[in-house]
Amino acid sequence: MICVLTDVSAFSQPLPPAGTQEKGKISAAIDDETVRLGKVVTAVRTRDRMTLDGRLDEPAWKLAIPATDFTQWARPGVPASNKSEVRFLYDEDNLYVGFDSWDKDIAHRVVNEIREDFSVRDTDSVSVVIDSLHDRRSGFLFGTNPAGARRDSQLSNDGSNNNRDWDGVWDVKVSIDDRGWIAEFVIPFKTLRFSSAAEQEWGLILSRRVLSLSEENTWAPHPVRFGCCLKPSLAGTLRGIENINSGRNLKVKPFITAGIANARNSGGMQRIRSLGEIGDYEGGVDVKYGLTQSLTLDATYRTDFAQVEADEQQVNLTRFSLFFPEKRDFFLENAGTFSFGPGGNLVPFFSRRIGLSGSGIPIPIAGGARLTGQADRYDIGLLAMKTEKLETPASKIPSNNYVVGRVKRNLLTRSWIGTIVTSRDSTIAGDYNRVYGADARFVFHNKLEFDSWILRSDTPGRTGKNQASRFETGWRDDEWEIVGHYKQVQRNFNPEVGFVRRPDNTQYTGDFAWRPLLRQSDTIRNLNVSAGVDYIEGGTRQIETRAHNLALGIQLLNNGAASFTMAQTFDRLERGIAIQGLSIPAGDYQYLDYRAQFNTDASEKVSGIGSINWGEFWDGHRRSITGGLTFKPVYRFNATFNYTRNAVELSHGSSTTDLVGARFLYGFSSRSFLNAFFQYNSETHEVSTNIRFNLTYRPLSDIYLVYNDRRNSRGNELMERAFIVKVTNLFNF
Repeated sequence: MICVLTDVSAFSQPLPPAGTQEKGKISAAIDDETVRLGKVVTAVRTRDRMTLDGRLDEPAWKLAIPATDFTQWARPGVPASNKSEVRFLYDEDNLYVGFDSWDKDIAHRVVNEIREDFSVRDTDSVSVVIDSLHDRRSGFLFGTNPAGARRDSQLSNDGSNNNRDWDGVWDVKVSIDDRGWIAEFVIPFKTLRFSSAAEQEWGLILSRRVLSLSEENTWAPHPVRFGCCLKPSLAGTLRGIENINSGRNLKVKPFITAGIANARNSGGMQRIRSLGEIGDYEGGVDVKYGLTQSLTLDATYRTDFAQVEADEQQVNLTRFSLFFPEKRDFFLENAGTFSFGPGGNLVPFFSRRIGLSGSGIPIPIAGGARLTGQADRYDIGLLAMKTEKLETPASKIPSNNYVVGRVKRNLLTRSWIGTIVTSRDSTIAGDYNRVYGADARFVFHNKLEFDSWILRSDTPGRTGKNQASRFETGWRDDEWEIVGHYKQVQRNFNPEVGFVRRPDNTQYTGDFAWRPLLRQSDTIRNLNVSAGVDYIEGGTRQIETRAHNLALGIQLLNNGAASFTMAQTFDRLERGIAIQGLSIPAGDYQYLDYRAQFNTDASEKVSGIGSINWGEFWDGHRRSITGGLTFKPVYRFNATFNYTRNAVELSHGSSTTDLVGARFLYGFSSRSFLNAFFQYNSETHEVSTNIRFNLTYRPLSDIYLVYNDRRNSRGNELMERAFIVKVTNLFNF
């Protein structure tokens, strides 16, 4: 028997011969790598005095030959409907980027946001990604929209880690006329990391979104399976930059905080912080120094996180811990350097373990340091932090020292081998925890992937059976995805500076997805058919969970989507558990449930998301409804309302929980914002409020005004209240 395999979907139309291109149709099979090699643009050195005004009227701009010929990301090889030209100039200190965006229908441009780090799903925008190390793995993203909003992020691991919380020193101005709009960027060389070579060659990704046409345009080809457009390994090339340096690259950022705080105890409300007490004023400093062009040392003393956004409450319908994301700036910067393995339910280093208790109570951080960057083909990360002791009525937490080390040796284009070490030592003798391990990732032909890791922990009193390991392999192209993995977490594996959601188990997983591209549809990007199976054994090698799922979905060109999922689950409980206040006795359970979800075009003035789960649940039934509605009447203001209701009926009782949230954002300018978040949880009978005003009076120098309170909804009894002022100022040497 002969089997013939092709890489052509049954839904994909055949390609016409070269030279017969029509608008919206693909002219020929595209050799992405050949096209990418031809995507080269040259920066021109200038001695002119540049004025940042969004108008490319200095004579030097006419000397720079632009990057042109953008194509549509979702329709590979099809020219963009609107013309774009991008020019590059530089002087002793800065790189200048002029992004000229023609628009045949400028009156219908979509501009819904002015906030910092805006969502590109909501607004027309342009983005520039610079791989200044030219390692084809990392980069810095700078973006804006027609309102002049700023968006930046730090890319690592070939774009799989996109740190949107990174903030760099740079600026942009925008101008609009009847022909279209222009964005003029200035990016100081101090903001980038690059080699000491006299002649620089950098990776470059240029992209543009035109939401009225449902188009994402890119300069260098970006296959659909990778999304648009964040992979440095797929970048074009920027040349012509010579004899530059970043100077001392020393940044010093002191801060001071003051405020009033009250909390309820058995005697009523008690003042725990006051503006009248000098001892309640706090201050500290962050320092950043470039040891080399590509290695950066960060140090912090008396780290404070007063400006941090409050965690959103979650309802837990599982028997495992919830995962709350990190939101503190010091830990978010360069976070991708410390990432390990393909992720999932086990993370050996989770920065929320430092300076936060298990219940989310801040633990004072005395200080610390972090070294990150690249040396030759090695990515290096070293973190050391010290926390102070914390005594509360409920517990006493000793002072701890934390050390995390991460090294990766980059191989080929998207492959690496690496190692990680984490350590926690407290001031109590014999109280420590260590985790160490290695990981490897190999990618062939940008489609075949192998990931593996092995870890071991050392904890007093937990010896033997203290390892965890994983092996994963997968094939991913534009339409097909086939992935399988094996993971084992032994009984005594204990990553105290990490996170493990499900301990003491062995898991086998297989996932399959087919996403046929409807290449000539003006509405639908692709369909989605997927299936998966999980088989999990407990520590006794007996089956603990077996789950099968089947999903059908549709993805629209405007980023709207809908899907339906059916899942059948078998769970074995060796001991009883409680979920949402209801007891579930030990035993075997098998249940079938369903999920339908959708999201609409986020660029519209009114958009929404929603999902509903229904069906069997343990020995009963459940119905869960989640909905969100966003209003953007003008680009300065948006409001989002979320509602979740979980109704559970089991043999031992029933329970209904409601979670209501509202978020409001008003942008006075691209550097001044008021953000308010309110949430009500019927399970805890609490209403929480978080209001933040942020003024960036110059790059990375801020004033924060923060108000928090928490109330018991039964009787409107105040539990906690705080008003905090924080001022930071960046000294850039």
